[in-house]
Amino acid sequence: MKARSVGSNFVWSLSAGLVYALAQWGVLVAFARLATMEEVGEFALALAITAPVLLMARMQLRTLQATDARGAFGFQHYLGLMVLNVVAGVAVCCAIATVLADSLHAGWVIALVALAKGFEAVSEVFYGALQKAERLGLIARSTIAKSALSAVLVPLALWLTHSPIAGAAAMAFAWAIVLFVFDARALRREFPGVRPWSTLWRTPWRQEGGQLKALFLLCWVLGLTALLGALRPNIPRYLLEAHAGQAELGMYAALAYFAALGGRVVHSLGQAVSPRLGRYHAAGEARRYGRALAGFTAASVGVGLCAIAGSALFGRWALTLFYGAAYARNLTLFVWLMAAAALEYVCLSLAVGLTAARELKGQVVLLVVSVAVVALGSAFWVPRVGPVGAAWALGLGWVAELACSAWLTWRVWRRLTAPAQEQALTPIAPVDAHEPTVG
Repeated sequence: MKARSVGSNFVWSLSAGLVYALAQWGVLVAFARLATMEEVGEFALALAITAPVLLMARMQLRTLQATDARGAFGFQHYLGLMVLNVVAGVAVCCAIATVLADSLHAGWVIALVALAKGFEAVSEVFYGALQKAERLGLIARSTIAKSALSAVLVPLALWLTHSPIAGAAAMAFAWAIVLFVFDARALRREFPGVRPWSTLWRTPWRQEGGQLKALFLLCWVLGLTALLGALRPNIPRYLLEAHAGQAELGMYAALAYFAALGGRVVHSLGQAVSPRLGRYHAAGEARRYGRALAGFTAASVGVGLCAIAGSALFGRWALTLFYGAAYARNLTLFVWLMAAAALEYVCLSLAVGLTAARELKGQVVLLVVSVAVVALGSAFWVPRVGPVGAAWALGLGWVAELACSAWLTWRVWRRLTAPAQEQALTPIAPVDAHEPTVG
C-alpha cells in the first residue's frame, strides 16, 4: 500500500476540519435566520445534552484503532463496540429528553440530534481503519460530503417547514447517507475483503465477547476523559437554560460557535507538530522540543489575539451579517467569549506538548480541576450576570487549566534537562480531550 505524505494528509485534515466547522456554523446561522431565538435555544440545548453522552460513547475508539499497530483487535470488534455504545448513548439522550425537555417538541429535537450524532460516531470506526492506512484524503472527502449535505438539507428543511424538528431530522438523514453510502464504499474499496455490515451481523459475538470486553476495559477511561472535556463548555449552557431560558441560550450558543473556527486551526496545527514533539522528547533533545513547543504556543497565542481583536473591531458587523441585529446587541458577551477561546487555544498547544511527553495522568487531573472550576463559576455567575457570567466561568476554567498545564510543562522541561535523564520510548495512545466539539 502506497504511503501518503505527512504534508498531504495535513492539508486534507485541515481543509476538511475547516469545512466541517463552517458547515456546522452555517446550520446555526440557518436556525438563527429561519427560526425563532427560542427554537435556536432548543437546538443548542439538544447539542449541549447529546455532545457529552455521544462523545463518551465514542470512547476515542478511532484513536485506539488507528494506533493498533499489532492488530490486537479486528475491525468487527471496534464496530461492534461502537454500535453497542451508540445504541446505549441514544437511549440515554432520549431518557434525558423525557425528563428535562419542556415539551414534546423539544424532546423530539434532542432525540433526532442524538440519532445524527450516533451515525457520526459509527462513521468514526470507518475513519479509524482508513487513518491506520494513512488514507486521510478519504476521511476528508467523507467529512466534506457530510458537511455539504447538512449545510444544504438542514436550511432547506427549515425553510420549507420552519420546524427545528425537521432541521434535526435532515441532519440525521444527511449523516446517515454519508455513513451507509460513502463510508462503507470507501472502506470496501480500500480493503476489498472487508464487508462492514455483513461482518457485524455474522460475527459470533458469544465467542468474541472476551475480546469486546477487553476492548471496553482498555478504552473506558478515554471515554470518561472525553465526557469531561465535553462537559466543560456545556455546563454553563445547562445553567443558562435553567436560569435565563432557551432564548438566552440560543443567543449564547450562536455567538460561542465562532470560537470553534479558531480552535479547528489550532487543532490542525497540533496534529502537524505533535509527531515532531514526540520525536524530540523521546530523543531527549530538550532545546528542539522547547523551541517547537514555544513556536506552536506562540502561534496559538496569535490566533487567540486575532480572535479577540476581530471580535472587538468587527464583531457587531459580523453578528449583524450572519445572525441579525438582535444578536449584534450582545457585543460585550461576544468579546468575552473570544477571550475565553484565546485561553483555550493556549491550553490546547500545551496539551499537545504534554501528550507528546506522555504526561497523560496529569492531564486527566487538570481536566477534572478545570471542569470543577467551570461548574462553580457557572453556579455563582450565571444566576447573577446571565450569559456574560457563563463566559466568565468558562474563561476561569481555562485559566485554571492553563496554570496546571504550565506547571506540568515546566516539570517535563526539568526532566528533559536533568542530567542522565532516561527518556520514555514506549508509544501510548494519546488522550485528545481538547478537540473542538460542536455544541
